[in-house]
Amino acid sequence: MSKETEAYIVTEATPIIAESPSKGGRWKSGLCSCFQHGICHPALCCAFFIPTVLYAQLLTRMKMTWLGEPTSASEEYKKTFIIVLGIAIANVFVQQFIGCSLNQLVVTDDGEFTEVQNDECDPWNSILGDICNVLFGVYVLVIMIRLRMAIRKKYNIREENCMGCEDFCCVFFCGCLSAVQMADQTVDYEQVPGVCCSVTGLPPSSEVQTIDV
Repeated sequence: MSKETEAYIVTEATPIIAESPSKGGRWKSGLCSCFQHGICHPALCCAFFIPTVLYAQLLTRMKMTWLGEPTSASEEYKKTFIIVLGIAIANVFVQQFIGCSLNQLVVTDDGEFTEVQNDECDPWNSILGDICNVLFGVYVLVIMIRLRMAIRKKYNIREENCMGCEDFCCVFFCGCLSAVQMADQTVDYEQVPGVCCSVTGLPPSSEVQTIDV
Protein backbone atom coordinates (compact mmCIF):
# COMPACT_ATOMS: atom_id res chain seq x y z
CA MET A 1 0.00 0.00 0.00
CA SER A 2 1.31 3.41 -0.90
CA LYS A 3 1.01 6.32 1.44
CA GLU A 4 1.29 10.03 0.64
CA THR A 5 3.78 11.92 2.78
CA GLU A 6 5.05 15.47 2.78
CA ALA A 7 8.71 16.43 2.86
CA TYR A 8 9.65 19.94 3.99
CA ILE A 9 12.93 21.51 2.92
CA VAL A 10 13.68 24.73 4.82
CA THR A 11 16.37 27.11 3.60
CA GLU A 12 17.68 30.53 4.62
CA ALA A 13 15.10 33.29 4.84
CA THR A 14 15.46 35.43 1.73
CA PRO A 15 13.00 37.55 -0.26
CA ILE A 16 10.62 35.36 -2.26
CA ILE A 17 8.84 36.63 -5.31
CA ALA A 18 6.40 34.15 -6.73
CA GLU A 19 5.71 34.50 -10.41
CA SER A 20 2.20 35.47 -11.34
CA PRO A 21 0.21 32.54 -12.70
CA SER A 22 -1.16 34.77 -15.42
CA LYS A 23 0.62 35.86 -18.58
CA GLY A 24 0.68 39.41 -17.34
CA GLY A 25 -1.30 42.42 -18.36
CA ARG A 26 -3.70 42.46 -15.39
CA TRP A 27 -3.56 42.36 -11.61
CA LYS A 28 -4.24 38.99 -10.00
CA SER A 29 -6.79 40.64 -7.73
CA GLY A 30 -8.69 43.91 -7.70
CA LEU A 31 -8.47 46.72 -5.17
CA CYS A 32 -11.67 45.50 -3.50
CA SER A 33 -10.53 41.88 -3.26
CA CYS A 34 -8.62 42.44 -0.03
CA PHE A 35 -10.74 39.92 1.92
CA GLN A 36 -10.19 37.01 -0.47
CA HIS A 37 -7.69 35.33 1.87
CA GLY A 38 -9.74 35.99 5.02
CA ILE A 39 -10.27 38.94 7.32
CA CYS A 40 -7.37 37.87 9.56
CA HIS A 41 -4.77 37.44 6.83
CA PRO A 42 -1.42 38.97 7.94
CA ALA A 43 -1.11 41.20 4.87
CA LEU A 44 -4.60 42.60 5.40
CA CYS A 45 -4.06 43.16 9.12
CA CYS A 46 -0.74 44.91 8.51
CA ALA A 47 -2.24 47.10 5.78
CA PHE A 48 -4.98 48.45 8.06
CA PHE A 49 -3.26 48.53 11.45
CA ILE A 50 0.49 48.90 10.76
CA PRO A 51 0.70 49.84 7.06
CA THR A 52 4.32 50.99 7.22
CA VAL A 53 5.35 47.44 8.15
CA LEU A 54 3.66 46.06 5.03
CA TYR A 55 5.22 48.78 2.87
CA ALA A 56 8.68 47.86 4.20
CA GLN A 57 8.00 44.15 3.61
CA LEU A 58 6.92 44.75 0.02
CA LEU A 59 9.97 46.89 -0.73
CA THR A 60 12.22 44.15 0.63
CA ARG A 61 10.28 41.47 -1.25
CA MET A 62 10.78 43.41 -4.49
CA LYS A 63 14.47 43.98 -3.68
CA MET A 64 14.20 47.75 -3.51
CA THR A 65 15.98 50.28 -1.31
CA TRP A 66 14.29 52.40 1.35
CA LEU A 67 13.98 55.12 -1.33
CA GLY A 68 11.94 52.80 -3.56
CA GLU A 69 14.75 52.22 -6.04
CA PRO A 70 15.47 48.73 -7.47
CA THR A 71 18.80 47.21 -6.46
CA SER A 72 20.57 43.93 -7.07
CA ALA A 73 22.85 44.32 -4.07
CA SER A 74 21.58 42.11 -1.25
CA GLU A 75 23.26 44.26 1.38
CA GLU A 76 21.07 47.16 0.19
CA TYR A 77 17.57 45.63 0.11
CA LYS A 78 18.19 43.60 3.28
CA LYS A 79 18.48 46.90 5.16
CA THR A 80 15.27 48.32 3.68
CA PHE A 81 12.88 46.93 6.29
CA ILE A 82 14.87 48.26 9.26
CA ILE A 83 15.38 51.70 7.70
CA VAL A 84 11.71 52.19 6.72
CA LEU A 85 10.56 50.99 10.12
CA GLY A 86 13.07 53.30 11.79
CA ILE A 87 11.74 56.29 9.85
CA ALA A 88 8.18 55.46 10.90
CA ILE A 89 9.16 55.07 14.56
CA ALA A 90 11.07 58.37 14.44
CA ASN A 91 7.97 60.13 13.12
CA VAL A 92 5.80 58.61 15.87
CA PHE A 93 8.37 59.73 18.45
CA VAL A 94 8.29 63.31 17.14
CA GLN A 95 4.49 63.41 17.16
CA GLN A 96 4.22 61.98 20.67
CA PHE A 97 7.03 63.77 22.50
CA ILE A 98 7.81 66.92 20.49
CA GLY A 99 4.86 67.87 18.31
CA CYS A 100 1.66 69.21 19.80
CA SER A 101 -1.57 70.92 18.85
CA LEU A 102 -2.07 74.64 19.44
CA ASN A 103 -5.74 73.98 20.13
CA GLN A 104 -7.39 71.23 22.11
CA LEU A 105 -10.90 70.01 22.78
CA VAL A 106 -12.23 70.26 26.32
CA VAL A 107 -15.54 69.33 27.89
CA THR A 108 -17.50 72.19 29.43
CA ASP A 109 -19.62 71.96 32.57
CA ASP A 110 -22.63 71.52 30.29
CA GLY A 111 -21.10 68.37 28.79
CA GLU A 112 -20.37 70.01 25.45
CA PHE A 113 -17.07 69.94 23.56
CA THR A 114 -15.35 73.23 22.84
CA GLU A 115 -11.99 74.13 21.34
CA VAL A 116 -9.61 76.21 23.43
CA GLN A 117 -6.02 77.31 23.05
CA ASN A 118 -3.41 74.91 24.36
CA ASP A 119 -1.12 77.10 26.48
CA GLU A 120 1.31 74.23 27.05
CA CYS A 121 2.06 73.89 23.34
CA ASP A 122 4.92 75.96 21.99
CA PRO A 123 4.26 77.13 18.39
CA TRP A 124 7.64 75.79 17.28
CA ASN A 125 6.79 72.34 18.61
CA SER A 126 3.55 72.40 16.66
CA ILE A 127 5.32 73.53 13.49
CA LEU A 128 8.03 70.88 13.85
CA GLY A 129 5.44 68.15 14.37
CA ASP A 130 3.45 69.26 11.32
CA ILE A 131 6.57 69.44 9.12
CA CYS A 132 7.71 65.93 10.12
CA ASN A 133 4.22 64.56 9.53
CA VAL A 134 4.00 66.10 6.06
CA LEU A 135 7.51 64.91 5.11
CA PHE A 136 6.71 61.39 6.27
CA GLY A 137 3.46 61.38 4.31
CA VAL A 138 5.23 62.53 1.14
CA TYR A 139 7.97 59.93 1.68
CA VAL A 140 5.43 57.10 1.99
CA LEU A 141 3.53 58.34 -1.05
CA VAL A 142 6.69 58.42 -3.19
CA ILE A 143 8.01 54.98 -2.22
CA MET A 144 4.59 53.38 -2.69
CA ILE A 145 4.17 54.90 -6.14
CA ARG A 146 7.63 53.66 -7.10
CA LEU A 147 6.83 50.24 -5.68
CA ARG A 148 3.58 49.96 -7.60
CA MET A 149 5.29 51.06 -10.81
CA ALA A 150 8.02 48.44 -10.28
CA ILE A 151 5.44 45.70 -9.73
CA ARG A 152 3.51 46.70 -12.85
CA LYS A 153 6.72 46.64 -14.85
CA LYS A 154 7.80 43.24 -13.51
CA TYR A 155 4.44 41.62 -14.19
CA ASN A 156 3.73 43.57 -17.37
CA ILE A 157 0.57 45.10 -15.95
CA ARG A 158 -0.92 47.89 -18.00
CA GLU A 159 -2.75 50.91 -16.62
CA GLU A 160 -6.49 50.55 -16.99
CA ASN A 161 -7.79 53.79 -15.48
CA CYS A 162 -6.47 57.32 -15.01
CA MET A 163 -3.80 56.84 -17.66
CA GLY A 164 -0.50 58.31 -16.58
CA CYS A 165 -1.50 58.73 -12.94
CA GLU A 166 -3.14 55.44 -11.97
CA ASP A 167 -0.36 54.57 -9.51
CA PHE A 168 -0.67 57.93 -7.78
CA CYS A 169 -4.46 57.73 -7.55
CA CYS A 170 -4.48 54.16 -6.17
CA VAL A 171 -1.80 54.88 -3.57
CA PHE A 172 -3.16 58.30 -2.56
CA PHE A 173 -6.87 57.45 -2.35
CA CYS A 174 -6.73 53.69 -1.61
CA GLY A 175 -3.36 53.22 0.07
CA CYS A 176 -4.26 50.22 2.25
CA LEU A 177 -6.20 48.44 -0.50
CA SER A 178 -3.39 49.07 -2.97
CA ALA A 179 -0.83 47.62 -0.55
CA VAL A 180 -2.88 44.42 -0.15
CA GLN A 181 -3.22 44.17 -3.92
CA MET A 182 0.56 44.49 -4.37
CA ALA A 183 1.20 41.93 -1.64
CA ASP A 184 -1.09 39.44 -3.38
CA GLN A 185 0.56 40.12 -6.74
CA THR A 186 4.08 39.35 -5.53
CA VAL A 187 3.40 35.98 -3.92
CA ASP A 188 0.95 33.09 -4.22
CA TYR A 189 -0.73 33.06 -0.80
CA GLU A 190 -2.39 29.77 -1.66
CA GLN A 191 1.07 28.17 -1.59
CA VAL A 192 3.04 30.43 0.76
CA PRO A 193 1.39 31.65 3.98
CA GLY A 194 1.79 35.27 4.97
CA VAL A 195 3.28 36.29 8.31
CA CYS A 196 3.40 39.61 10.13
CA CYS A 197 6.77 39.38 11.85
CA SER A 198 9.29 39.03 9.03
CA VAL A 199 11.14 41.42 6.75
CA THR A 200 9.30 40.11 3.67
CA GLY A 201 5.92 39.25 5.16
CA LEU A 202 6.68 35.61 4.34
CA PRO A 203 8.03 32.67 6.35
CA PRO A 204 11.54 31.28 5.76
CA SER A 205 11.61 30.02 2.18
CA SER A 206 10.28 26.48 2.03
CA GLU A 207 9.46 23.96 -0.64
CA VAL A 208 6.81 21.30 -0.16
CA GLN A 209 7.07 18.17 -2.25
CA THR A 210 4.54 15.34 -2.37
CA ILE A 211 6.23 11.93 -2.58
CA ASP A 212 4.56 8.57 -3.11
CA VAL A 213 6.14 5.73 -1.14
